[in-house]
Amino acid sequence: MADRDDDISELLNSWPYDPNDYIREVVGRDGQPKIQVRFPMGIEQYELDGRPDGLRPFGFSTYLDYYVHLRDQAQAAGQGESFRLAAHDCDLLRDEAMIHYYRYELLYQRKDYERVIRDTAKNLSAFDLIAGCAESREDTESMEIYRPFAMRLHFASRALLSLRRRKYDEALRQAQSGVERLKQLPLIEDPKWRRERRSALVMLRRLRRHIGRSRPLSQRQRLQLELNRAVAREDYEVAAELRDRLASLPAEDEKRPS
Repeated sequence: MADRDDDISELLNSWPYDPNDYIREVVGRDGQPKIQVRFPMGIEQYELDGRPDGLRPFGFSTYLDYYVHLRDQAQAAGQGESFRLAAHDCDLLRDEAMIHYYRYELLYQRKDYERVIRDTAKNLSAFDLIAGCAESREDTESMEIYRPFAMRLHFASRALLSLRRRKYDEALRQAQSGVERLKQLPLIEDPKWRRERRSALVMLRRLRRHIGRSRPLSQRQRLQLELNRAVAREDYEVAAELRDRLASLPAEDEKRPS
């Protein structure tokens, strides 16, 4: 039987559950930042860096790094074609991918886009490793279901990080790249995969439109807008002046994407 000291009621009472405020960042006893999530019946804690649970399998940061190391060793020895991941290996990678999945959902809510990019890239690499090396097709298919969502948050975070830095062209490129990559995925019959892919495409297309609306207008675009308004109210004297100003703009300004 557990000791009374194991009772966490005091901790739970000190942080009542609030569905509108259930994530917080704390500093652990090791001095490292961590994320805590309050659920109605308990608390979960995630490391911000490394594996979310803080483990270092076989001395590596993740099981993914460990298995990539084994694959690279096999390739260096000329045995790359024979390197395979057994069901147990895939289970370890799958479990690790799931805790990264839980963390990058939380990080995305907190707008920690750099870490979302890092974690989603890890999972996408894990999916690629299993797709190329798993002994069982079932292991491959069980992981591919999660690829569209990982791609969705990966490219959305790249775009939003660029938008935060006011790099509008780069933000548009990242959102568009995500759309194109999702469209190029080999089709899978699984209904969940299809729903996730469709939702990812809808979200990235909306983000692309949002970025386009957020971009400051160029001088040419502002003048053209004023010209359209002048013509609409039949103020032809102002319209003529605006046409002259548009015609006098340097040619380089015309190359700016609309």
